[in-house]
Amino acid sequence: MKAVDVDARRYVWCKGQAIWRTSMPLTALLEDLRGALADGQEGLVRHTARNIGTNCAVVLNLVVRHRKPLPPARMRAAWALEGVAGHPLGDDCLTLVRSPRELDAAALAGIAERLVEGVRELVGDVPDPMSPDGYFPALATARDWLKLADSVGVEGFLPGEWTSEEAH
Repeated sequence: MKAVDVDARRYVWCKGQAIWRTSMPLTALLEDLRGALADGQEGLVRHTARNIGTNCAVVLNLVVRHRKPLPPARMRAAWALEGVAGHPLGDDCLTLVRSPRELDAAALAGIAERLVEGVRELVGDVPDPMSPDGYFPALATARDWLKLADSVGVEGFLPGEWTSEEAH
């Protein structure tokens, strides 16, 4: 079975992973970034900007390049940045991961906001699970993608400890 010029199993796995990363980690990281910026914590802004850059590069690899599997966390930034080289959002990912000293915290935050917005446009409508209006729609979106993953026979995107029988 083919879907959008890629095998359906690969598409579902990649898109599910991208939705998960866009809804939970990126939303939390943006919230952390905004708080750090408001509190004048430049070091935390830089740290969070690096994480946003890496996560956005990973999401771009998933939705644009359909690259899998994800490498271990310590190798993920290099893998992700290599995959987004030449993509219009790739330079912003690289800038955030490098977080050069010539850019102040406010500039990094602006790049991060713009980058996450661009990534969300590519991924599609992903409800914000951290907002009161987005919690239940986010659960419904996750449920639909998990059902789709199950129907094509691929592993879902939730962390293993959330779904294993041993965890219950």
